[in-house]
Amino acid sequence: MSDQHDPAPYDALLLLSFGGPEGPDDVVPFLENVTRGRGIPKERLKEVGQHYFLFGGVSPINDHNRALLEALRKDFAQAGLDLPVHWGNRNWAPYLTDTLREMVT
Repeated sequence: MSDQHDPAPYDALLLLSFGGPEGPDDVVPFLENVTRGRGIPKERLKEVGQHYFLFGGVSPINDHNRALLEALRKDFAQAGLDLPVHWGNRNWAPYLTDTLREMVT
């Protein structure tokens, strides 16, 4: 039995992530997305956002995901696997709903 799996039944690979702000102006809107429906005051979000401001308002998760996507695409290409790789986040761009919409078009 081979260690290789048959990719034929798959249309694509979808990387799902939490998402994170890309700059200082994104921090509070990102936190509003994360806490939507929970009634957390904006002042508290600004306090929590200070943790992101220590890093320039940027979460490292997005760059980690970009690197992972590049590595997956490279590995797939080297293995001769023609399978699209997509990325969607729950709380920040690229949003999962937008990614899914793009995948079906």
